[in-house]
Formats: sequence, structure tokens, C-alpha cells
Amino acid sequence: MKRSHQKKKRINPYLGYGLLIVLVCIQYGKDSLYFNNGGGGKNWRIGAPLVNPVSAFPGRTLSELRQQALLLVNRDRKLNGLPPLREDPLIAHTAQKHADDMVNRNFYAHVNPDGQSPTDRYRANGGIGGIGENIVYQDRWPGVVLSYGLAERFQRSWMYSEGHRKNLLTPGYTKFGYGISIDRVTGKVYAVQNFQ
Repeated sequence: MKRSHQKKKRINPYLGYGLLIVLVCIQYGKDSLYFNNGGGGKNWRIGAPLVNPVSAFPGRTLSELRQQALLLVNRDRKLNGLPPLREDPLIAHTAQKHADDMVNRNFYAHVNPDGQSPTDRYRANGGIGGIGENIVYQDRWPGVVLSYGLAERFQRSWMYSEGHRKNLLTPGYTKFGYGISIDRVTGKVYAVQNFQ
């Protein structure tokens, strides 16, 4: 009987430890990775995330982010018994201009440095009537990309803020616009939701 002198291949124990660490991070870190929105509050609900580990992080175009933002808003409106909103190009243009303006002039406010309110800006772009507005700002995050995960995170923050949630869940609104802008030097991100 011949003995085999082949060495048994051993799995590197560090590989196993590394895999275990990754699995633990995914399990316990999922809330910070946008995979859990909680259930909402006493008189309102928030929907399950529309992102997963594959879709959350890749960079997206403005058009893709606008579509995702509308899906997120309508997810939460539906869950709260409200009709869906539709994207309005002029409202979206107004939201995007405000997000870009906040980046370019380094401010964070509903009223811009020229004293224009959301409604003033909408009317200056040719709109009729007033609009509601939500804004959010994320400070200096190196390497940030505009992604579905970021849109989910912003939507969650608006839903857990009473004043912002009131805008999102106003029954009379039918139209929606979304803008998002990033300062490539500082990593600051500004996002705007406008409603009518």
C-alpha cells in the first residue's frame, strides 16, 4: 500500500476570520447601510428600503436619482393611505437649481441669500402658485457618490422629522420635484424635495 505524500491544502485561518467579520458587520451594521428604516411612528408608517447591498452604493445619474426619489416618496405616501405624486419638470428644475445654488454659494436654507423663498424661486422659473420644500444636507463625506443608498438615507431622515414628514404626507399635493447636488471638492451633498 502506497502512502500519498500530497500535502493537505489548508484554508488560511485569516480568511475565515475575515469572512466572519464581514458577515457580522453586514448583520449588525445594516441599519447604517440603509437596509432598515424602522417602522415609523405612532400615527405614520415608513416603507421598507428599496435598496440592497448591491444597489445601494453605485453612483447614479440625476435622472435615475429623481426616479428613485419619486419611488421613495410614493412608497411612503401609499403606506399612509395617500395617492401618489407625479414628477413635474418645472418643479424638478426648481429643486435642482436650489440644490446647485446651495453648493455653489455654500449656504443651507430654504431662503437663498437673495431673499427668495421656495415659492419665489418657483414663480421666477415660470411656475404658478406656491410650493412646499424639504432640504437636507450631508457634511463632508470623502469619496461620496450620489447613490440610491444616499437617496434612501435622505428619505428616511425626512420621514423621521415631523415638519418634513408633514410635507411628504400632505394629502393635497399631486406634483413632485427632486434635486441633488454635490460639492466635489468638499464632499458636501444637498438634496431638495419640492411639492405642489
